[in-house]
Amino acid sequence: MGFRPLFASAFVSSVAALAAGIAACSSNDDNAVKPTADAGADTSIGPVGANESKQKGTIMDAIDMFPVVGATVAINGKTAVTGADGTYEIIAPRNTPYAMTVTEGQHYKLNEQEWIVKSETFDRGVTSLLSKDIANLLLSFLPPRDTAKGLLVVRVYPKAPCDSEQGSLLSIEPAGTSKVTYFANGKPSTAATSTTKDQAFSAVFSDVEVGVPIKVTVSSPLCEQIPFPIDDKDITYTGVQKTEAGEVLSYIRMYIGPKKTADASTD
Repeated sequence: MGFRPLFASAFVSSVAALAAGIAACSSNDDNAVKPTADAGADTSIGPVGANESKQKGTIMDAIDMFPVVGATVAINGKTAVTGADGTYEIIAPRNTPYAMTVTEGQHYKLNEQEWIVKSETFDRGVTSLLSKDIANLLLSFLPPRDTAKGLLVVRVYPKAPCDSEQGSLLSIEPAGTSKVTYFANGKPSTAATSTTKDQAFSAVFSDVEVGVPIKVTVSSPLCEQIPFPIDDKDITYTGVQKTEAGEVLSYIRMYIGPKKTADASTD
């Protein structure tokens, strides 16, 4: 199972052009050179306990698609550091909610969505990080931001029989001073007033309250929101997510599915 939680190929293509603009203005040596650490994934992990799962995965740069060496993956107080190929192995809880974070000095920190894994081994696939240069470029499309508040990236996924997230509206609680910016043509657009179909991101909330559980609501013109918890293959999404201040992206997936029925009372 491969996960690219923040950056699908359409997004990468659209941002690549923006990245080229940065490269033209700056040498960006730190981002152009691939680190050459010789450490591999953590091979010291012992047997998996009855309430544990062995998780493996790869951390990649979202734009250049090279392995991120020396990234720290953290789950429930346990940590693993990626090797030269960007891979890691770590013990995670089984049948118990947990969230993963990934940090590396040249990239924005990633706060993944909380979920539950039920299997003894779990291949998380590829997790992508956004370099600070590209992240800051994308954030320049947002309204002025309070860096003491958080950033929450949202992706709305339609599930059959729903076939599109087009025109959905997003809101969060607690709303506080948060602002939502929807994505169009692969980047945040202050002109967009609702979600656009097939974007790698649906929207980003800026100035979100930090350190508290955030509830996201999707209002689609055609489909009903699927409430959490949501089962998807090997995992169950709980719907729990929080944000942090500073150079941190928190991410949450939302799902819409059943088609709305016409109001029988409408003439």
